[in-house]
Amino acid sequence: MQDPLSSLAFADEEDDLEEEVPIHDEPSLPEEALLAGSAPLRDEEQGNSSYTDTYATRAQQDDTTRVDTLASYGQLVGPPSYDDSVLFERNDPNEEPGGASSASSRPPLKISVTDPVKKVEQGFLGVQGGHVTYRVSTSTSLPTFSRPEVTVRRRFRDFVALADLLKVTHRGYFIPPRPEKNPVEGQRAQQDFVEQRRAALQHYLEQLAAHPALSRSEELKAFLEIEGALADSYQWRQLHPMQGSVLEGIARLPKQLLGQEGTIAAPAEAAQSTKNTSDLLRRWKEYATSFKDNLKSEPAPMSEAEVSLRNEKIKIDDFQDKVMAASRKAEKMVKEFEEMGNALGDLGLAFIKIAKYEDEEGARTGPYTDSSSASKAISADTRRIGMSSVRLSRLTRQATASFATELSPIHDHLALTPAVGKALREREQALLTLHALEAELRRKRRGIGSLEQEGSQVFGGDKGKTRRVANLQSDVAALEAAIEAAGAEYNRVLERNLKEMQRWAADRGRDFTTMLNQFAGMEVAFHERCRDVWLEVAEQFEEGAGSPGTAQH
Repeated sequence: MQDPLSSLAFADEEDDLEEEVPIHDEPSLPEEALLAGSAPLRDEEQGNSSYTDTYATRAQQDDTTRVDTLASYGQLVGPPSYDDSVLFERNDPNEEPGGASSASSRPPLKISVTDPVKKVEQGFLGVQGGHVTYRVSTSTSLPTFSRPEVTVRRRFRDFVALADLLKVTHRGYFIPPRPEKNPVEGQRAQQDFVEQRRAALQHYLEQLAAHPALSRSEELKAFLEIEGALADSYQWRQLHPMQGSVLEGIARLPKQLLGQEGTIAAPAEAAQSTKNTSDLLRRWKEYATSFKDNLKSEPAPMSEAEVSLRNEKIKIDDFQDKVMAASRKAEKMVKEFEEMGNALGDLGLAFIKIAKYEDEEGARTGPYTDSSSASKAISADTRRIGMSSVRLSRLTRQATASFATELSPIHDHLALTPAVGKALREREQALLTLHALEAELRRKRRGIGSLEQEGSQVFGGDKGKTRRVANLQSDVAALEAAIEAAGAEYNRVLERNLKEMQRWAADRGRDFTTMLNQFAGMEVAFHERCRDVWLEVAEQFEEGAGSPGTAQH
């Protein structure tokens, strides 16, 4: 089976991945529920986990015949006990020994996405269209919010706008990826897809709320507080920096080449990423600077922090490969546990069917015959095995859902890896902008020196050269201002990268350690339960062996 994480987009493509693992509600079959025991955890509880989504999807794709078989014998098996329903109680890392959560560890932002509602609209030529809005409820202790409890409605387009805005205004931060768009129009109206998207959007906002900088950003605050349509809000539009388009750049380029418009970036533009401006000439200059730097035998001198981050970027590729391999192994393990649970359930049902047959056979031959006594003994023994197998099936299904939930940090950190690489590239781009401006400044100063030297050789001076020197000096002043802005932006992005690398390393260590501890605890609990079930069966056989009329095996 292909690992569902292997198809993650590692750039800003608009490939839709959501429809591949839609969320379905559990079938409304009471008998099947009795046999299945605890169902896989819903996405409200487990977040946007690839393993949990895949497990829930496969559980809904069982063959109809198997579902009918399970339902046929459901009345023979009672509901699961509490011990069979709760395999392993997860330890809360924020919980104190006394049982209460530490007040200092409570998140300042608690966000939930609920109540998806479809809004039907009249489209072009009378064709009906529409979109789904979600209730976004926020509970916060941050003083920057106008009130501690806020509820707004947002559509998916608003989440896309928030993600795009954060990428522009928070260069250098490791911004969690948002859920992908869905190109298949017909699936947007399906309840399963809507529920999956709702869970993914909540997981996305929870990741933003857990980020120390993004959780306190004006952009997220406005998204959570502004009532009504977000696109129509003046406050929301004010948060967007000025950005140029490619068409504006194409129209601007001839004027720059003909000298009708300045070719030096303003300080505000120099502090932005090149792709967010309409200056195509600047893009070309930076590309030429990068090409020349690559041709040099010795690279340009870099700070120790810059060298360290570039080395870390190389390590990220290796980390991504290792986490991808772990993801495939985890998916394989979850699938094997699921298959083992199904096999145990089938085995238990088969034994229960034999017991039912022996009961009917004993009733047919008469209650006081040797055949009847033998049938009763066989029925009792096979029913013990069958019921125990069903109990183990329930435990295995519960373990499968729990394993899928606990292994979700693998998916989360793998999904964040492209954002890490992008943030590091933003710093390199900011440094390239600075180098390109400094290279142009050196050229301008060399031009001033050459013109002044040539002008000094002319008696009375050369007015043309004097005018050109004045123009170059004006360009030098503009370049110095742009360099100052670009240098400040580079240092800002550099500092963010350094802090984010430290934070991400700490998060990985904490998340993976917690994951392994919880996984080990569930493994121990699962196998201890299995042992207890079979020990109970052995005791029942020993008790039955001494009873009169018991069949000898």
